[in-house]
Amino acid sequence: MINNLKLRQLRLLVALDSERKLQLAAERLNITQSAASKMLAEIEAVARVPLFERTARGVEPTAYGTILIRGGRSVLADLDRVTNEFAGYRSGELGTVSVGTVAKPSIDLVVDVMQYLGEKLHRVNISLDVSTSPPLITRLLALELDFVVARIPVGVDPAQFDYHEIGAEQAGLLVRAEHPLANLENVNLEDTVDLQWISQPRESFMRQALERLFYSRGIAPPQRMINTESFSASIGIAAGIDAIVPVPLLIVDLLDPQRFKMLRIRDQLMLESYGLIKLRKRALSPAAKLVFDAMMRFGVTSSRPAAESETA
Repeated sequence: MINNLKLRQLRLLVALDSERKLQLAAERLNITQSAASKMLAEIEAVARVPLFERTARGVEPTAYGTILIRGGRSVLADLDRVTNEFAGYRSGELGTVSVGTVAKPSIDLVVDVMQYLGEKLHRVNISLDVSTSPPLITRLLALELDFVVARIPVGVDPAQFDYHEIGAEQAGLLVRAEHPLANLENVNLEDTVDLQWISQPRESFMRQALERLFYSRGIAPPQRMINTESFSASIGIAAGIDAIVPVPLLIVDLLDPQRFKMLRIRDQLMLESYGLIKLRKRALSPAAKLVFDAMMRFGVTSSRPAAESETA
């Protein structure tokens, strides 16, 4: 039954899952809405079960639909990868590699890898996306990235990954140079609780590390908080107002020391360890394996299954 589905039908299922509206999915495939509706009816006739529930807001996949969509994404991702490899070889390239990384931690690693691979990289097209761990892991699971340098979020099954630890990351508390606490020799956490803060949302690793630090000192975490996923936005806002921003120390190295200062606190603000992560049951393309193996060589401090890692 499943083997009888055509690629165009699989593309419709994936588009419906992404768009959740028949009209938008049809536009994505460059077909009419009536043609998309007819195609969906044909797919459900083959499957002999409903794949989507029609609601006032659009469509929602059923349990059967979710299974087919997951398989469809895998088939289409494999086809795209083969197509890219084929085209790359014809043009003299080894292939395309899509890598995701959290903020700054792996930039030095990427530089080491590029220097190590040297001439081999002339045949590899690398796409590097920088974000936070949750969206990176989501994109890895959606087969949009070959591998990532990130942390495994809470609630995500670590058994589906190969996780190779790179190390922990230290953060600090950033303020603009004009901030009242900027030039103090020692800053107590108690003195910062009632001030304005800018941080990532509560589910982020940075926010969790910040709150752990306060609780470890017997202090309730700050409540005057502006929430944003973007470190760039946080720093941009802090440049204009008196606010405290927890940021990775490696980001601080890129900032103008005349405009920003780090608060001198006694305690270290440490983030959870991050690592090199790929899907366990998915083979890498030759180009992706070339870059992955090089990153293993230069970045990994230990190699162990994700289910046994501390990030799980």
